[in-house]
Amino acid sequence: MNAAARYVEASETESPLRKYVADHGQGVSQSELEHATVAGRPITLSHDVDTGDQDLIADGIRATDPAEKSCFNNSLGMWEYDSRFAYVEGFAVMGDLDVGGIEHAWCLLDGEHLVDPTTASFDYYYGVVIDDPEILHRYAEEYPHEGILGNHKNRYAFLRQQGYVD
Repeated sequence: MNAAARYVEASETESPLRKYVADHGQGVSQSELEHATVAGRPITLSHDVDTGDQDLIADGIRATDPAEKSCFNNSLGMWEYDSRFAYVEGFAVMGDLDVGGIEHAWCLLDGEHLVDPTTASFDYYYGVVIDDPEILHRYAEEYPHEGILGNHKNRYAFLRQQGYVD
């Protein structure tokens, strides 16, 4: 089992966010990933991304100019740039550190190839695709983005609508 999945499943009773991700998430493990430099940025992506898709990723990175420590902004920006990028939220884990999971956002290209435009430091991911265009557009207008699942500013509106918060 991937380290991010272990983290989420072991701590799912600690928060509605972790419970929702445990119930609906999918994992991507280190063996499926590579840390690369694309358009001058260190990112993480699935190792099986083909050359044409790497060009799309590079174009998206140049157009959105991802910022450090702005995973929600960066991933929503990639989704806005091209609809082939699905927006994902969940938890990521660094393989060489024992710090547990970190709430994080990334993209899936065509629903299957991980693209993390924010960092090249995570080795395991476990998250949920959020594909409702109305929700994504509403949160994309917000700046800075606080995320959708773990958004404290709106008192977990998404999780409340899903029945995970009273």
